[in-house]
Amino acid sequence: MRFPMFVEMEGRKVVVAGAGLIGTRRILALLEFGARVTVVSPGLSREVRELWEAGRIQCEIREVAEKDVGQAFLVVAATSDRQANHQVALWCRAAGIWVNVADKKEECDFYFPGIAREGILTAGICADGKSHGLAKEAAAEVRSLFAEKYGPGAAEGGSIHRKGRSRE
Repeated sequence: MRFPMFVEMEGRKVVVAGAGLIGTRRILALLEFGARVTVVSPGLSREVRELWEAGRIQCEIREVAEKDVGQAFLVVAATSDRQANHQVALWCRAAGIWVNVADKKEECDFYFPGIAREGILTAGICADGKSHGLAKEAAAEVRSLFAEKYGPGAAEGGSIHRKGRSRE
């Protein structure tokens, strides 16, 4: 069972090995929370290339190497190569860096939760790596609840508004 923990990501270096479908989703989530993302991958998805060209991320167009993980706060191993992902996990463990391994939950130090955000409210939903579909569905329900109960921009002014009432 995983302990839910919220971590300050603003300005922290995160290395993502791989820029396919899963890598791209991870990159977008990390950017949403202010991480400074470096992608190392021999190929880039269209979306990742656009982020790079817009200056929102850094990219190294090549296979990942041990030197890439050295100064990272977190690492995501999301290549299409099982052995490469495993090797990234080993490098991270040796360096004491938390790693998320997209293709093997047993090698993960942390999971990416389903995320629900509305204003200053953030909820992370996790099914202990056992059911991404269930976590995704639950996150969608929480997003709907946030929107319905608290409205757009919930609590931006420091109080939560409920159907015209304010709760401090």
